[in-house]
Amino acid sequence: MIKMDIEDFIYEVKEEMMCYDEIGEVGSQKWESEFRAWLNSEKKKENVEGKGEKAKFIIYDESEIFDVADSYLSAIESNSVEKYWKEFQ
Repeated sequence: MIKMDIEDFIYEVKEEMMCYDEIGEVGSQKWESEFRAWLNSEKKKENVEGKGEKAKFIIYDESEIFDVADSYLSAIESNSVEKYWKEFQ
Protein backbone atom coordinates (compact mmCIF):
# COMPACT_ATOMS: atom_id res chain seq x y z
CA MET A 1 0.00 0.00 0.00
CA ILE A 2 1.26 3.46 -0.94
CA LYS A 3 0.12 6.71 0.68
CA MET A 4 0.73 9.53 -1.76
CA ASP A 5 0.37 13.24 -1.10
CA ILE A 6 -2.74 14.41 -2.97
CA GLU A 7 -0.68 16.80 -5.10
CA ASP A 8 1.72 14.00 -6.08
CA PHE A 9 -1.20 11.74 -6.97
CA ILE A 10 -2.76 14.44 -9.15
CA TYR A 11 0.56 15.09 -10.86
CA GLU A 12 1.17 11.40 -11.61
CA VAL A 13 -2.34 10.83 -12.97
CA LYS A 14 -2.18 13.93 -15.16
CA GLU A 15 1.21 12.91 -16.53
CA GLU A 16 -0.22 9.55 -17.54
CA MET A 17 -3.34 11.14 -19.06
CA MET A 18 -1.27 13.45 -21.23
CA CYS A 19 0.07 10.36 -23.02
CA TYR A 20 -3.40 9.85 -24.50
CA ASP A 21 -4.24 12.03 -27.50
CA GLU A 22 -7.92 11.75 -26.57
CA ILE A 23 -7.26 13.36 -23.18
CA GLY A 24 -4.18 15.53 -23.60
CA GLU A 25 -3.41 18.57 -21.47
CA VAL A 26 -6.91 20.04 -21.66
CA GLY A 27 -8.53 16.78 -20.59
CA SER A 28 -6.03 16.22 -17.79
CA GLN A 29 -6.75 19.74 -16.49
CA LYS A 30 -10.47 18.96 -16.59
CA TRP A 31 -9.86 15.71 -14.68
CA GLU A 32 -7.89 17.64 -12.03
CA SER A 33 -10.70 20.15 -11.62
CA GLU A 34 -13.28 17.37 -11.32
CA PHE A 35 -11.03 15.40 -8.96
CA ARG A 36 -10.68 18.41 -6.65
CA ALA A 37 -14.47 18.85 -6.68
CA TRP A 38 -14.85 15.15 -5.82
CA LEU A 39 -12.24 15.49 -3.08
CA ASN A 40 -14.08 18.45 -1.54
CA SER A 41 -17.48 16.78 -1.76
CA GLU A 42 -19.16 15.17 1.20
CA LYS A 43 -19.04 11.73 -0.43
CA LYS A 44 -17.26 9.11 1.67
CA LYS A 45 -13.78 8.48 0.33
CA GLU A 46 -12.32 5.10 1.19
CA ASN A 47 -8.95 5.91 -0.38
CA VAL A 48 -8.30 9.34 1.16
CA GLU A 49 -6.66 9.69 4.54
CA GLY A 50 -6.45 13.02 6.35
CA LYS A 51 -7.61 16.46 5.26
CA GLY A 52 -6.19 19.59 3.73
CA GLU A 53 -2.47 19.74 3.05
CA LYS A 54 -1.91 16.54 5.03
CA ALA A 55 -4.32 14.49 2.93
CA LYS A 56 -3.00 11.31 1.35
CA PHE A 57 -4.43 9.22 -1.48
CA ILE A 58 -4.03 5.52 -0.83
CA ILE A 59 -3.22 3.15 -3.68
CA TYR A 60 -2.12 -0.46 -3.54
CA ASP A 61 0.54 -0.05 -6.19
CA GLU A 62 1.54 2.31 -8.99
CA SER A 63 -0.56 0.42 -11.53
CA GLU A 64 -3.61 2.12 -10.01
CA ILE A 65 -2.41 5.43 -11.47
CA PHE A 66 -2.61 3.86 -14.93
CA ASP A 67 -6.03 2.43 -14.07
CA VAL A 68 -7.34 5.88 -13.13
CA ALA A 69 -6.15 7.31 -16.45
CA ASP A 70 -7.42 4.32 -18.45
CA SER A 71 -10.86 4.40 -16.85
CA TYR A 72 -11.15 8.16 -17.45
CA LEU A 73 -10.29 7.59 -21.12
CA SER A 74 -12.97 4.89 -21.30
CA ALA A 75 -15.47 7.26 -19.67
CA ILE A 76 -14.70 9.94 -22.25
CA GLU A 77 -15.03 7.49 -25.13
CA SER A 78 -18.34 6.11 -23.83
CA ASN A 79 -19.68 9.55 -22.84
CA SER A 80 -20.00 8.45 -19.21
CA VAL A 81 -17.75 10.88 -17.30
CA GLU A 82 -20.55 11.65 -14.84
CA LYS A 83 -20.82 7.94 -13.99
CA TYR A 84 -17.02 7.77 -13.66
CA TRP A 85 -17.13 10.35 -10.86
CA LYS A 86 -20.11 8.73 -9.16
CA GLU A 87 -18.18 5.47 -8.92
CA PHE A 88 -14.70 6.92 -8.37
CA GLN A 89 -12.82 5.58 -5.33
